[in-house]
Amino acid sequence: MDIDETSIQNELNHILESRCFRSRKTLRHFLSYIVQESIAGRQEHINQYAIAIKGLGKPANFNAQESPLVRVQAGRLRAQLEEYYTTEGRFNALRITLPPRSYQPAFTHHGNAPSCLPAIPEEIPQSQSQGPGIICIPRNFVADETIGWPFINRLTRDYVNALTHFNYCQVMFADEPLWHQTRQPAEAWLQYGADFALFFDLYEDEQGYNLKCSLVHSLNRQIVWAHAFILGNTYPNAAAFQHVFKRIAHDTVGVEKGIALDYWVRHLLDSGKPIPPHQQIIVTMRQYCWDISPDTFRAAVRSCEQRLTQFPDDIPALILFADYCRGEYILKYGEIGALNARTAQTAETLLKLAPGNAYSHLFYAMSCLFEEKYEACEAAIAQSQAINPLDSHLNNLTGLLYNALGQWEKGVALIQDSIAISPIYPDWYHIALCFYHYREGRYLTAMQEAKKIKLKRLWGPMLRAALYQHTGWQEKSQQEYQQLVNECPNLAQDSSKLTQGFPRKLNKLLHQVLTQLPGRHPDNPR
Repeated sequence: MDIDETSIQNELNHILESRCFRSRKTLRHFLSYIVQESIAGRQEHINQYAIAIKGLGKPANFNAQESPLVRVQAGRLRAQLEEYYTTEGRFNALRITLPPRSYQPAFTHHGNAPSCLPAIPEEIPQSQSQGPGIICIPRNFVADETIGWPFINRLTRDYVNALTHFNYCQVMFADEPLWHQTRQPAEAWLQYGADFALFFDLYEDEQGYNLKCSLVHSLNRQIVWAHAFILGNTYPNAAAFQHVFKRIAHDTVGVEKGIALDYWVRHLLDSGKPIPPHQQIIVTMRQYCWDISPDTFRAAVRSCEQRLTQFPDDIPALILFADYCRGEYILKYGEIGALNARTAQTAETLLKLAPGNAYSHLFYAMSCLFEEKYEACEAAIAQSQAINPLDSHLNNLTGLLYNALGQWEKGVALIQDSIAISPIYPDWYHIALCFYHYREGRYLTAMQEAKKIKLKRLWGPMLRAALYQHTGWQEKSQQEYQQLVNECPNLAQDSSKLTQGFPRKLNKLLHQVLTQLPGRHPDNPR
C-alpha cells in the first residue's frame, strides 16, 4: 500500500461525517468494515459472507448465495461514494472507491492535490469551510410516468452535476425510490442532513412540459424561493439548459445574492448559538454582501485570514480571500497589504489545490493582468469559462477582466448577461456598464447606469459627480462629490490613488472621468 494508513483513516472519517453518509447507517458500517479490514491487511475477510456477518450484523446462518443483500448494498455504496466525490469531497486529495464487481476498496490520489491529507484529530474543526446543504428532489406530475420520471430525474441530476463547480453550498441528488420522493420528502432531509430541499416538479399542459422549482427550508418548511420555466415538448437542448440552470443557480446558491446562503446565514445568526469555525467565513462574507462598507470588509478579511492561518489548504477560504483581494483593488479599503504578491500567491495555491475549480483560473488570470501578462490572462479566462459558464458572479468578474484587457464588447456582454439572468443582482454590476457608455460618448446612457449604483463608496458618487459636471448639473455634481469626500477623503484629495494597481489600459479612461470632477483641471486631475 503506497498511501499511509493515517491518511486513509482520515479520509474514511471525512466520508462518514459527511452529509452524504451521516444518516446512512448501513452504508457507513459497510464502508467502515471493508476499509478497516483492508488497512489491517485482511483482504481475505472482505467477501459477501464476512461483510454480511461482521459488517452488516446479519446472523451466522446468512446465505450469500440466496440473498442479494451485499450485492445491492455494494451498488448503493458505489453510487453514494460517487455522489460524495462530486459534491462535498470533490477537492479531497485522497479518494476511497469501490470498483465494479469487487468488494475490495481502492485508495487513490486525486488530481494535483497533495499526496496525503494531514492527520486531523476529530476534535479539530473541519478543514474545509462549508455552507448550507441542499438536497435536489425530482417529482413527477406528468400522467405518463414512463416519460415523466426519466425526464425529471435526468434534468435534476444534470443540474446537480453542473452545480459541482460552485462553491460554498453542498448540492446533492436524492436517489431514493420514486414513491418516496413524491410522498415523503421530509425523509430526504433526515437522510441527507440537508438545510434545504430544492424541488424539481415536472408538469405538462397543452404547450408542453413545465418545470416548477421551489426551495424549502428544512426546519420550518417555509418556501423561500420559487420559479417556473417553460421547457417545451422535448428535453431541453444545451442553450435552454444554460438559461434554466443559470437562473436557478443565481437565485439559490449565487455568491452575492443567492437566497439559500442569505436565509441560512440569517438563521444561524438569529439562533444566538456560536457559529461553527468551518462556517464563520461564509457568515462574514454574507454580512459584507449585505452592507458593503469598510467595517464589514475588514471583518470579512480578518475572518478569512484567521481561517487560513489554521487551515492554509481551505479551498473556499482561499477563493474568498482572492475575491477580497479583487475587492481591495477596486474599492481601495487599505486592509490588504502587498496586494499584488498576495493575489499571485493565493492564485498559485488555488491552482495547486483545486485545478478543476473555475475560480482558481479566474484569479490566476487576475494576477496575470496585474503583471501585464495579457496572453496568459486570456488563456486562464478561457479555462475558467470552460469549467463553469453558469456562475453569474464569476461571469461578471470575467467581464471586468475583459474590460481591463480592452475587449469591452466581450466584457460588457458577460456583465449584461449576469444582470439579465434575474431581477436579483448586485447593483455594483452597473459600474462597468457606466464606464463603457462613458467611453463610447453616450453620457446620458452612462448617467442612467450611474443612477442604478447604490454603492456609496467611491465609484457610485464619483461617476455621478463626473457625469453631472459633464452635462452641466453643477449643483448635483457638487453634492455627489461631497459624498465622495465624506466616504473617501484621502482618495478624493489624491486621485492618483484611485488608479493605483489598475492596468495601464484602464488608466486613460479613468483619467478622463477624474478630470470631470468639480475643481479638477484636465492636465492635473489631482
